[in-house]
Amino acid sequence: MRNFKHSIVALIAIAMISSLAAVQASDFKEEKIARQQRLNAAAETASITIAQKDVSDAVKGVALTTNEEEEAAAVAEEATAEEVNAKSYHPLGYVTLTSGTLSVKTAPSADAETMDELAACKEVEVLENSEGWYRVLYDGDKAGYVQSEYITEDKAEAEYAAMHYDHYKYAQVNVFNNELRVREQPSTDSAVIDTLEDQTQVIVLWGEGDFIRICYGDEFSEGYVINTALELTGEWVEKSYVSQKQQEIAEEKARKEQEEREAAERAARAEEAARRHAQEAENSSASSSGYTSSDPTPVSSSGGQAIVDTAMQYLGVPYVWGGTSPAGFDCSGLVQYVCRKNGISVSRVAADQRGDGTYVSRDNLQPGDLVFFDGGSGIHHVGIYVGNGNMIHAPQTGDVVKISSIDTPYRINQYAGAVRVW
Repeated sequence: MRNFKHSIVALIAIAMISSLAAVQASDFKEEKIARQQRLNAAAETASITIAQKDVSDAVKGVALTTNEEEEAAAVAEEATAEEVNAKSYHPLGYVTLTSGTLSVKTAPSADAETMDELAACKEVEVLENSEGWYRVLYDGDKAGYVQSEYITEDKAEAEYAAMHYDHYKYAQVNVFNNELRVREQPSTDSAVIDTLEDQTQVIVLWGEGDFIRICYGDEFSEGYVINTALELTGEWVEKSYVSQKQQEIAEEKARKEQEEREAAERAARAEEAARRHAQEAENSSASSSGYTSSDPTPVSSSGGQAIVDTAMQYLGVPYVWGGTSPAGFDCSGLVQYVCRKNGISVSRVAADQRGDGTYVSRDNLQPGDLVFFDGGSGIHHVGIYVGNGNMIHAPQTGDVVKISSIDTPYRINQYAGAVRVW
């Protein structure tokens, strides 16, 4: 009879544990994700120890003796241990890196073959610990060894570290209303290249000893400052944004330097052309007592020659319809720009510029006078007379600012007069 009771007790306990196991199985996946295991504790034990379930409430409905209760508890404990072993899982970890990738080795050694690379914040399962190395499972079925110092059970910590991978930190200068010296190299003996006021916002690039490499200002300049003079703001900026701005600034600086070189070259050419034109005019004047429209033009006053000299600086600048700057000129844009450089205000379009000065006959043209041309439907072109029957002008799309003759049949036929604005 006693054996029969024992059998009934065992059957009840097993039925209770089976029911509990079914519930545990349905919740297992969610429980695995939610639970964060301490890695150090996990490394010291072969598996996770789960507290045993209290089965006393589950058997309250059966009248059992003290001995029978003890036997039922023993059966339940054995069944629970089996369920736990079947459902044990490994602690989760996350790759914590601020740059690069984490090498996965075939053995727990730096000299072992690298079989894979893991990115920052990659989730892994820690299988075992081996003196500074973890054997980890990742991507479902891949396993290998990684250095344990680069694995954390704290996902937030891994995510914070991963931010350094493609972000810089913002910081604020904190020097109590003084100025912070920016140095060329990370040393107090290095040259001071700039100073920053208190509360200036900077971008922290990296640290070198007692110094920090920073990026600052509208020009995204770089230099070193003492690390005790900065206070992090908690804000981040993408590294790609910083590098893009620095590239744009470098390209703009290079463009301006190129423009300056080209302007200097044009100025040199203009000076030489002006000298040559002046010499030719002087020689022609000396050999002739008068001149006609085809004769060399006498040297003009300083005002007109100044306009010519300025215009010569832009020889070679491309024609741009509507252009009014050294980046590109149209005919009237060149005239307006050059006149403004000499303190003379003229209208924007050629037809209006025709009324801005004093009319000059073709026989009395002097360098600096504005010459106009009409193709039959109104004035459509203007140039600056440079002497000897030539003008400097911006001709048309696809061409550049250059010197051309006004005595060709085409120009003679369209000539519409000249004015003097100087």
